[in-house]
Amino acid sequence: MKVLKSWGADGQVVLSLSADDPLDLKSQEPVFIAFDGLPVPFFIESAQARGGRLIVKFEDIDTLAEAEELVGREVTLSEEEEEEEDTLVGLQVRDARTRCIVGEVVDFSDYGGNTIITVDTEHGEVLLPIHEDLIVSIHDDILTLDIPDGLL
Repeated sequence: MKVLKSWGADGQVVLSLSADDPLDLKSQEPVFIAFDGLPVPFFIESAQARGGRLIVKFEDIDTLAEAEELVGREVTLSEEEEEEEDTLVGLQVRDARTRCIVGEVVDFSDYGGNTIITVDTEHGEVLLPIHEDLIVSIHDDILTLDIPDGLL
């Protein structure tokens, strides 16, 4: 689920729904929205399904400005996001600039919201940040990254 936009002036937001998302969110269970890489719990005051979307009012979000701060953020039903480790370990890493394979992902670590992969290169192991802004593509067991200067 994702917060698409604010709705009205009293802090409501519109959430997108996929086929896997529940239509009836339980108000006693929190949902989690990531801020600076950390999941923050939000309790639902009310939720109303409307045409494949949910109009949601979170507790303590009472103004349009507060609702606007949630726009564009992912909403998860559990505090722990799905582990990407299983899908990344074993992938070959390609530098998007040089188009060369630099090595293979051998480990995946999360340091307080900073996700790092360990890449085994011909010159030894290198730690690289893994962030959606750096991922160019994942295709045919090759992870193409826009690797910042100075990390290799």
